[in-house]
Amino acid sequence: MNKQNTITRGQLFFLIVKFEIGVDILSLPYQMHLSSKGGGLISVLIGGFLTQLIILLCWLLLKRFPSSSIYQILIRLTGSWIGKMLAATYIVFYLLMGTSVLASAYDVINRWMLQFTPRWAILALFLFSSIYLVRENLKTITRVLVLISFLILPMMLLISYGIKQSNPLYLLPLTEAGWSRIIVGSKETLMAMFGFEFILIVFPMVEGKSIGKLKTILAANVTVVLLYCFTVFTCATVFSPQQLDLMPEPVIYLLRSIPLGTMDRVDFIFLPIWLISIFGAISGYYYAASYGVSYLLKQKSHKKAVPFVVLASCIIAYWPQQREDFELINSIANNSAYIFLIVLPFLLLILSYISKKKEEPQT
Repeated sequence: MNKQNTITRGQLFFLIVKFEIGVDILSLPYQMHLSSKGGGLISVLIGGFLTQLIILLCWLLLKRFPSSSIYQILIRLTGSWIGKMLAATYIVFYLLMGTSVLASAYDVINRWMLQFTPRWAILALFLFSSIYLVRENLKTITRVLVLISFLILPMMLLISYGIKQSNPLYLLPLTEAGWSRIIVGSKETLMAMFGFEFILIVFPMVEGKSIGKLKTILAANVTVVLLYCFTVFTCATVFSPQQLDLMPEPVIYLLRSIPLGTMDRVDFIFLPIWLISIFGAISGYYYAASYGVSYLLKQKSHKKAVPFVVLASCIIAYWPQQREDFELINSIANNSAYIFLIVLPFLLLILSYISKKKEEPQT
């Protein structure tokens, strides 16, 4: 395999962490409060466990075809015509997920920072910067995204300032909402942790054995669960339940309430850092979609497909006019993820056993 298209397990770890921490970190404490009340931490842990199971399911499929991405696996198991049609749906899925993150990011930027900046100007920044980065080979893209992943540290550091104002009694009673709602609330965590689906593309491009790759992905997922637990705990103990009812993005309200030297608006430090981090996640989805287009069209490189994928995403993201429109895009993307990350991998895994198709392990 071309060394320009291979990455190490360490780089994979940072990629998964980067992709899983996205827009939802701003609103997850609010979502947990609405569904689980003081049991939000329990919901996060349950959601993290469910994510581990989904990752394990995807790994069981990928390890049977260690040198193939999901696009190649589809054609090997279902034939040329059906496989290409399913591969096209995966391309749409990755495009939709990237567009969902882009639209949500614009919504946050428009409401909290650049209220009077035209939408086309903000989207144009994402358009040109994404094309510039995603046209590079995987190793170059990964190096940039690994650097971006370190921005999570100052983000969490700023959030941690809220601990000084915390009151753990706000969490009690932990099971106030009831176990049924706590379990249902784990769905919000599951959706917040989408991003690991990048492994369906890059798994064969990661150095090392399949079991080693699995350990790396699971470790990255555990790291994200702990970071989400910390964020939910901080917001749930700084703000009373009555206050959280009125805060769709508690993290930003938390940062606005923190005195940091002469800075009145700490969120103006946090949001640009968060925005760069979001750009990394969007770029990953664009790479996955572009890679699929180039594979279906039998092109040697994904570079030619990148401008069309990014432009299509920006056009779709330009469409929403109301907050409900942004929520609709997110809902469609999140619900489709259950099909492409659970249903189809499970069916493909069963089909691989029935048809007795697999690759020999790489040596």
